Amino acid sequence: MSSSISGVTNRDEYGKYSWEKTVVDVNNIDESFANARDLGYTRLNYARVTAVASIDKYNTVDFYKIQVQSNGNLTISLRNTDSDNENVLDLSEYEEYLDNLKKQLDPEGWQEEQDKKNEELENQNVLDPLAPGMSLKIYSTKNGRQVLIADSTADRDSKEYQTLKEIVTGEYKAAKGDYYIEVGTTNEIEDNSETHPYALQVIQGTDYKHDYIMTQQLSEDSQNKKISTEPSETLNSTTGISAAYAAQIQAQRYSVTATMLSNGYLNFAQMTSGKTDPAKALFSSLL
Repeated sequence: MSSSISGVTNRDEYGKYSWEKTVVDVNNIDESFANARDLGYTRLNYARVTAVASIDKYNTVDFYKIQVQSNGNLTISLRNTDSDNENVLDLSEYEEYLDNLKKQLDPEGWQEEQDKKNEELENQNVLDPLAPGMSLKIYSTKNGRQVLIADSTADRDSKEYQTLKEIVTGEYKAAKGDYYIEVGTTNEIEDNSETHPYALQVIQGTDYKHDYIMTQQLSEDSQNKKISTEPSETLNSTTGISAAYAAQIQAQRYSVTATMLSNGYLNFAQMTSGKTDPAKALFSSLL
């Protein structure tokens, strides 16, 4: 396991501090709440946290843990390379002009278009705009146990799905405590070379003073292109997990360090280039 924390405190022109941390992902066989990568903490208008990682055939799910230190609005957002954030950046003013013109000349036709758009949005999965093909589940901790409170794959009229919508839009009122985040995909990955780089961000409130980012490197199985189907023969006596990851889990108890995922910050083109590691490309685009 490789884990490093930057020894230099970075401060930008707005007085915001940032740090970075790198960890190595665990194999799917070892993914669990006990092995969740520790993202540190978030606090109302104080700390913002981002995890930069990827999903592939050999690493189909990632677990994270974060401590919520304030009661108040919590936002957890997910973004991947399939999202299209810049489709109207250069033509927004022109399209707005055309939209207003049609509203004046053909109000009935304009209203029909609006109704159709709203219907499409209503039928769209909450993650589709920024993370199509991905899944997101959130667990709170009650009486020492993890309880599923939000799920992007649940029925649309379920409490878990509605809570996920509130979390993604920043309308969820969170209570202090430990939360676990599960990131996955909605479909099985068949192609050995197919990867889904993503960035996961957690923030309370609308502002922050400290910015943390954790870059997660590929797991052993992803690097070797294999799928471990049996636990290691050598187990840690106290946790029951592979001994190879015992040191990693201990190291991940430290607060994670970071820089952020924000609107327009992500240069996804770098991540899809043939010779660029997805996590490193996304990380470098945030700097």
